[in-house]
Amino acid sequence: MGILRDFEQRLEGAVEGFFARAFRSGLQPVELAKAVQRYASNHRQVGVDGVFVPNAYRVQLAPTDLERFSGYGDTLKHELAGVVQRTARERGWQLKGPPRVELVPDEAIRVGTYELRGRVEAPRRQQASAPPPRSQPPSPAPSASAAPGSSAAAATVMLGDSQQATLEISRPDHPPETRTIAGGSVIGRLAECDVTIEDPSVSRRHARIDHDGASWRIQDLGSTNGLSVNGQRIGDGPLQDGDEVKLGSVRLRFRAAAGGGSAR
Repeated sequence: MGILRDFEQRLEGAVEGFFARAFRSGLQPVELAKAVQRYASNHRQVGVDGVFVPNAYRVQLAPTDLERFSGYGDTLKHELAGVVQRTARERGWQLKGPPRVELVPDEAIRVGTYELRGRVEAPRRQQASAPPPRSQPPSPAPSASAAPGSSAAAATVMLGDSQQATLEISRPDHPPETRTIAGGSVIGRLAECDVTIEDPSVSRRHARIDHDGASWRIQDLGSTNGLSVNGQRIGDGPLQDGDEVKLGSVRLRFRAAAGGGSAR
């Protein structure tokens, strides 16, 4: 069973009934699971002992969305941490410490979206228990910036935010949805896609949206019904804030984050 499918089933089993009532629409827990997987992949660090990925994550949500999660917030955080653990094990990545996830409210975040930050956070090492010789004063507590190899706590390495945008999704017989995306996001019917759209006109892996640090682009991944931007059929092309993307019968409105860049 895939990690994301297992995540959904474990979460639904933990909060049976409540899950079905609260999450028919809006920001979905599996979107956060996909986000931490993608963040870990995008922020790998190669060291002498292998490839390390963030183990501490902070998800900022609109207060309204956090309230929707409040009935099982601890369970959600635990299961998201489990996604980090299982993904790292499956892909041969290493963690400096046990994975953990925070969910915090932020009035500046729009409903249905989120901001994600991660860091590599090593546990503090225990100092030697033997007291210093009487002839010497006790050594000062080590700082996080101590040289590698010392007995100091390892420094916490902060990692930069992924560039994000949003897609406003409109499809027949369904309420509008908004999904947060980052560069490299795949859109399709498969649960493993970064944006899953369960519509028969959408291919299993329909399109991918990329960000090169300055601009956004979208690419058709060999879909059956094709891809169009602002009514023009394309195979690969730029995206600007406000562009309308059509995948089969599904319409997406692309919204670039401030400073996200665009190109024509």
